[in-house]
Amino acid sequence: MIGGIMYRTDLAYEANESLAKKIEGITLNTHSYSHGEVVELEIKDKEAEKAVGKKMGKYITYETKSLKSLSEKSRNEVIDILSKAIRDISGLGREKILVVGLGNRNITADSLGPKTLDKIKVTAQYFKAYNKDFDEDFNEVSILEPGVLGTTGIETINTIVGVVEKIKPSLLIIIDALASRKMRRLCAVVQITDAGIEPGSGIGNMQGSLNKETIGTKVIALGIPTVVDTATIVNDTIELMEKKLSNKTDDVGKIMGILSDLEYNEKHAFIKEILSPMYGESIVTPSYVDEIIDSLSSLLAESINRAVHPGYVNS
Repeated sequence: MIGGIMYRTDLAYEANESLAKKIEGITLNTHSYSHGEVVELEIKDKEAEKAVGKKMGKYITYETKSLKSLSEKSRNEVIDILSKAIRDISGLGREKILVVGLGNRNITADSLGPKTLDKIKVTAQYFKAYNKDFDEDFNEVSILEPGVLGTTGIETINTIVGVVEKIKPSLLIIIDALASRKMRRLCAVVQITDAGIEPGSGIGNMQGSLNKETIGTKVIALGIPTVVDTATIVNDTIELMEKKLSNKTDDVGKIMGILSDLEYNEKHAFIKEILSPMYGESIVTPSYVDEIIDSLSSLLAESINRAVHPGYVNS
């Protein structure tokens, strides 16, 4: 936070990037692939949690240039990476699992959660019908689409807690559309965390936390950024202008003035201060989101299915 303004990002490694200095209590490891990079970040103590503005826990992030443009081979490799990350970060074994899709199905940029649910392999009805406690190939999986306050009249977090208390899952997997503070990361990053989730936090609609401490059930959250705020677009544009100008002149500082002397986060805060009175808390989504959301939801669903069902690949 700079000047009292908190940056809109749900991505822990973005929040970590914004820090002026390295903080103890944070570990960071990267793994490179031909199609992208995996960043493993762990926030280990309360001091680091406060500095980053993200809950203590593990965050595994996969980033590529475009999740939609992956070749079939690369896409399968990414699904394997994500499914392994889900298993590792959750300690997944034989579980009773509830998969929750947050968001509004009727707003494309916010429909990632509900549309992912459409492709989840649901098995709880079979466990009940055949009175089974165990299956060699499948875990017991249910899904929940809680909707949003504007259409249901009920806070999302209250719906989830009520269902959890009733069916008592041993693992909660929550899917949500996220907010980023870099345009290049829109629809290009997947984050998986065991730190839980705060529904609506990326767009300033705080409802409370969903994590093991608050609901008594193991929670992991998956998401892909589909929105940025308007200040991010302006800030990224200024950075691109500075880069282009530096190739043509040595007088970038004179041309850009005080903006050249500000760090990225300081510029973002300054731009936000100027834009807020005119546009309020505006967020923007890419024009191609309609085309890509089905592909993104399929990627997440396939990753979850492979992770939670041992026999899914052969089913």
